[in-house]
Amino acid sequence: MRQYLCTGILAFLVLAAIGTGRAQEMTTNITTDPAKAPFVYDDVVNFIRVAKLLHGAADTVAILQTEYLDKGTPGLKRFIEKHDLTAERMQRAMRRHPEAYAALEGHPAAIEQLAVEGRAAYARLKEYIPEAVFPPTYFLVGAYRGIGSASIKGVLITVEKWTLPPRGETTRLVHELTRFQQMVALGLEKYRALAGPENTLLGTCIREGAAEFFADLVTGHITKDDAIGFVRDNEDRLWRRFVTEMHGSETGDWIWETPKDTLQPPHVGYVLGCFIVRSYYENAEDKAKAVREILGVTDYDAFLKESRYAMRFER
Repeated sequence: MRQYLCTGILAFLVLAAIGTGRAQEMTTNITTDPAKAPFVYDDVVNFIRVAKLLHGAADTVAILQTEYLDKGTPGLKRFIEKHDLTAERMQRAMRRHPEAYAALEGHPAAIEQLAVEGRAAYARLKEYIPEAVFPPTYFLVGAYRGIGSASIKGVLITVEKWTLPPRGETTRLVHELTRFQQMVALGLEKYRALAGPENTLLGTCIREGAAEFFADLVTGHITKDDAIGFVRDNEDRLWRRFVTEMHGSETGDWIWETPKDTLQPPHVGYVLGCFIVRSYYENAEDKAKAVREILGVTDYDAFLKESRYAMRFER
């Protein structure tokens, strides 16, 4: 669980890439060496300790707050802010899924093994993204939502939905780490602005699709593997509907929500975005330049056009 602080020129370059204004919020606990990438699971260990305090306790909310949430790592603190985690929500989740929280005793050992696999995957990612940097990857106990996300403090991964050994987590690690590379490539202010009022479905799908693309390059899988078959079987139909909605801000049935069509799996927008990004990369003569453009894209219509993905649907 050692952490490696980036100092000197690396810290300067990372903060310069992130930009001014709110750059001080960004972690400087960053290394360029994937073998030294910090994997931090202090919050999981602390939760296991706290869970023993809860047996027979009259006020579990107070204990969760003071002993777990208030004593959290920078990763947990950021998760609380970003995903609105509260002691009350944790209490409700623990009552609904007691077996999952009782099984957390085995998770630290699983994280140690995952760290070995994760650092190897991070090294492969650096082969495609030579400028890649590695912030801490934080493993957390949340409110049974199965969240993985990039953040200004590093990669955040919740563990209470895991079965042991965890499946698909290396792919998720690479996906979220790629999202962190996008943050660095764009600069923090511009990255945040992308989620603002001018954000479009197309932009969201391309950004998530880029993370899926690199995850696939590194691990041979994407986080939404279960949607690939459906998209391939219905690609023409899905694309013709997508182009009518892609400039709107609603994610609809494409990402995050449960689709109205019960036959359609969730998150097909991730897969379409991955297909667009893959087409862009495959059609680029200069692959190194294409990687930089994929991570730093802001003109999504131009990116889509240059990807030539839509050409396959032309009659």
